[in-house]
Amino acid sequence: MDWIYVLNSNAMNLSCILFIIHYAKVFHILGGAQKKKFEVCPPSNSFLRPPLVGGLIKDGGHEEGNVFTVPSNRYAEFNMFLDPLAAKTVVESNLNITLIPLTAQQKVASFGAVLDALEQTQQTPESKFVHGLFSLLKELQSKQKLYHHVDIFLGEVLGAVYMVQGSDLKSSVQLKTINVVANTTESTDGQIVISKQSTKLVKVLSHFDGKTYYNRLANSLANKKQSAVIGSFEEQMAIWSRPPNNSGPGHTKFL
Repeated sequence: MDWIYVLNSNAMNLSCILFIIHYAKVFHILGGAQKKKFEVCPPSNSFLRPPLVGGLIKDGGHEEGNVFTVPSNRYAEFNMFLDPLAAKTVVESNLNITLIPLTAQQKVASFGAVLDALEQTQQTPESKFVHGLFSLLKELQSKQKLYHHVDIFLGEVLGAVYMVQGSDLKSSVQLKTINVVANTTESTDGQIVISKQSTKLVKVLSHFDGKTYYNRLANSLANKKQSAVIGSFEEQMAIWSRPPNNSGPGHTKFL
């Protein structure tokens, strides 16, 4: 599934539309670029510095991955595991990426913290929708074993917030030389290893302030300037049912 987030950047006084797509589609873009023999991300282009959400770097720590469907693969993360060749191509390409690994995502995998932050802000149709959705997911996670993993979707949101407001999150990155394993072996595919032989140096998000992150996310969703003009179909029907008034700027809206 592809996600589109619209977040506000107060520092630049603009709104950014972020297209977050799966590694496989970036892989096809890179493949097309290679056939045409041009650079996808020239060094002078400061806008193409995409954060890639996914992966778990195996560097001697005790962290484990989240591929619960394949117990033998203890150190892969689902995004990388599902299409390891695409992930390898993207991570080891000329793109100036920042990797947001599973360890970073797990720091903000709390439905309760997001809900608390949303409840401290003004309501918009978007914030009400997200509050209702996350409330449902939190309830399902607590009551149904089949939903124990749903908090991993919060990691996808982290990528969007970091891309627009990363400098406000008190974040820091580490430079690491890595390789992505893609050898059609189910027990190791999708794992990321530190490699001294690798020439690919990747920035890895290692630290950020979780409380600031939750507040930034909630404030973005509560921003009236980014909110939909019409919050629901019922609201549109109510507008349609009003008597027409064409005498001034408050005339009936048709959207």
